Amino acid sequence: MHKYIKENISKLLTIFILLQPVLDLITGVCVNLLNINITLGIIIRILFLGLLMYTTVFIYKKKFSLYTYLALAIYSILYLIGIIIYKDGVVFYELQGLLKAIYFPIVLVSLYDLKDEYQVSKQTLFKTLFIYLVLILIPNALGLGFESYKITKSGSLGFFNAANEISGIISLLTPIMFLIIKDLKNKILKVVYVLIYLIVILTIGTKTPLLTLLITIGFTYLYYMIHCIKKKTYKPLAITGIAIVVALSSLLLILPKTNFYKNIKVHLDYLEVDNVFEIFQEYELVDHFIFSQRLTFLDNKSIDYIESSTYEKIFGIGYTEKGEQTKLIEMDYFDIFFSHGIVGAIIIIGIYLYILYKVLSTDRKIDFENYMVKLSIFLILLLSFFTGHIITAPAVSIIAVILILDNMKVPKLKKKGKKKKIKEVI
Repeated sequence: MHKYIKENISKLLTIFILLQPVLDLITGVCVNLLNINITLGIIIRILFLGLLMYTTVFIYKKKFSLYTYLALAIYSILYLIGIIIYKDGVVFYELQGLLKAIYFPIVLVSLYDLKDEYQVSKQTLFKTLFIYLVLILIPNALGLGFESYKITKSGSLGFFNAANEISGIISLLTPIMFLIIKDLKNKILKVVYVLIYLIVILTIGTKTPLLTLLITIGFTYLYYMIHCIKKKTYKPLAITGIAIVVALSSLLLILPKTNFYKNIKVHLDYLEVDNVFEIFQEYELVDHFIFSQRLTFLDNKSIDYIESSTYEKIFGIGYTEKGEQTKLIEMDYFDIFFSHGIVGAIIIIGIYLYILYKVLSTDRKIDFENYMVKLSIFLILLLSFFTGHIITAPAVSIIAVILILDNMKVPKLKKKGKKKKIKEVI
């Protein structure tokens, strides 16, 4: 078994990543149609986590991973003791919230320790993105998809369940799509991919993918502008700039017919605001429209935290109150701090920042490929703060981990006294 895992670790990881859309599809069907909370997706992701931990500790004997697992295990016990003593919440929801919070650091540490042993190609990430897109496009075209929102707003998410999580995955993989499409020689395929992408992000109704697209276009043009200025080739720069303006103008003409625009209009009508610029005149309007009341949720959660016991301040106030799930802030860093306390935040976010520092301090030439990967890391940091469901959602966090670690150089491996490059698995 050890030999098989060593020889096939890249293949196993690649298969797991490609399975993510299928697992999320099964989860959506189970939750929405069968009313089942413990799904096949959860079970497979837990088994994958177990396999990673077994591989790092018993096959490759990585001490950094082992110490991290022990720290998280001790913290988890102390957290659950606090929940039992100070709360009357439902243990199932507390375990679910705990698992979601520690999933990201465990996968991050494990794959960081195994970074020399595997490779996942950007083609794999690109294929994963378009499996998600197609699995949204087809049900939506047939009028069979689930609604992105429970009330008022428009949008359909195919047979997926969590709009914020799927939007997060699409957003993080947008720079990778740019990278792959840039090198694609078949122009018809380029057009098809772009059309599918645009149709999906405009019909699911959420703001994040469209805003991410605009950010990616802006950063891509910035890279191209610097490249052209260095080479003193200004004509292609001007032509590209004009093309972007035309494309964005066309997008503005299409927007009024999309679910994205309808949702913006519904939101403005609800707030009794005539135009978007009035939003920035009042704190409450900014909170409601821009942050979807996350600042209000932050205030409420901070009050709960201040009123909690010292033990809860240290180890977390959890996810339930009086047998009911409490509302998440949906800003990952704050959710981790309040739900898991000072100790939990130090361990979880500390691991994240340490590995992020090691990754970004890696000496690597900034070409377009590495530039787009760094853009994805920037999006992970940005979206984790503003929209959440990035490092606290297992489905999204596995993608985030692969993107973060992709920034590092892949050194040669020694095997039986000979050097051997890792073969990229597509």
